[in-house]
Amino acid sequence: MNLIYSWSPREYRNFLQGAQLAKIDEYERQVQSAWIGGMVSKQKKSRKENPPKKYFDAEKARKEVLSGTNNTKQMDIDFTLYDQMREELKTFNWQRVEKKS
Repeated sequence: MNLIYSWSPREYRNFLQGAQLAKIDEYERQVQSAWIGGMVSKQKKSRKENPPKKYFDAEKARKEVLSGTNNTKQMDIDFTLYDQMREELKTFNWQRVEKKS
């Protein structure tokens, strides 16, 4: 947790973008493998198949993440309970806690 507190806002934003891009890559791989599995398992090849891009457009999602226009809700993080816990732990008597062997 201290590592995240030591980051600048730009580093934190870059970290979140990287995590979102990794999730997009994972979804894209899952859609492609499901699409290929569906193509292989079909007996008849009579009708034209939809491309995997129809189910999940990874390029569009990447552009949204990189431009900052993705439609996800921004979380308002409240650290008041965490700060309160840290203050209480400063006065906690650790000698009264039994150690497990």
